[in-house]
Formats: sequence, structure tokens, C-alpha cells
Amino acid sequence: MGQLGCLLEVIEMPQNGGGRGWVVDPDTGQKQMPTLWKELLDWLLLGPERSPRTQREWAADHDIHEDSIRRIKKDTRFIKEWDRRAAELNINPERVQSVIDALWQQAAGGDVKAASLYLQYIDKFTPKRKVSVEDDRDVASFSDEELAEALEAEVVNLRMVESA
Repeated sequence: MGQLGCLLEVIEMPQNGGGRGWVVDPDTGQKQMPTLWKELLDWLLLGPERSPRTQREWAADHDIHEDSIRRIKKDTRFIKEWDRRAAELNINPERVQSVIDALWQQAAGGDVKAASLYLQYIDKFTPKRKVSVEDDRDVASFSDEELAEALEAEVVNLRMVESA
């Protein structure tokens, strides 16, 4: 018969991360994601200016299979951190201000929807006044004249407050 030779070839396959590598921070007691996952999250949060442009390219640059990115993005721990970090990024005052500036530009140019949104936004910052009238009588029992007098007195009072 002869000799039977075996040839063993080692094929390197990209690893998918699979959720292993999470460690507990001894100071906070909270789980921290693997470094590769942090890098992926940082890249995802860069938005349209990120490089490389696609997940496939990012996976190739990091020697992982592109399906691994899909799996990582479905991991509830990753999603939770992604949501938290995205919220921090999106409420950044510089970002919000640039959106408000763009909205104002559109509104000033005649865009009715932009004007409506801008006015809704600035309404949060305008002082609100609460008017209270102390009268034991039910308003429904006022005559038309009494109601008109009361309203006129309030208007006069408000004008004095505004001019002060």
C-alpha cells in the first residue's frame, strides 16, 4: 500500500466577537464592552463623515466578518450603549444650535413648516404668565357687562406690566 500523508492547512477566519470580552469594571461594577465593539460604536457615531464609508469596509479593516457587525448591532448591551451615546451626541448644544440656525434660515426664507417648528422651539424659552382672578362668584353668573369690565381691567393691568 504506501504511505498516507496528511496535509493540515491552517485557515485563519475572522472572528465575530460573539459577545465575549465584556469585563466588569472593578471601580463601578458595570460591564464594559470589548475594545473592538467600542471602536465600532465610535465609528457608527461619526455619521456621514465617517471613514471607511461602509460596514463592509470597516469589517475588512478590522479583520472581522461583515456579518459580525450585524450581530454586534443586535446585542442588547451594545444597543443600550449606542442609544446612550447617541442621546449625548444629539443633545450637544453646538449640534442643536446649528439645527436651530438652519431652521431659522428656512423660516426666514418663507418656509411655513420651518417657521412653525422654530416658533414651537422658542416657545419653550418664552416666559409664561399665569393670570388668576380671585372672585368667589362663578364666571357663568357674570352678566355680559361684568365680564367685559373684568376683561378690560385685566387688559389694562397686563399693559401696565408689559410697559414696566
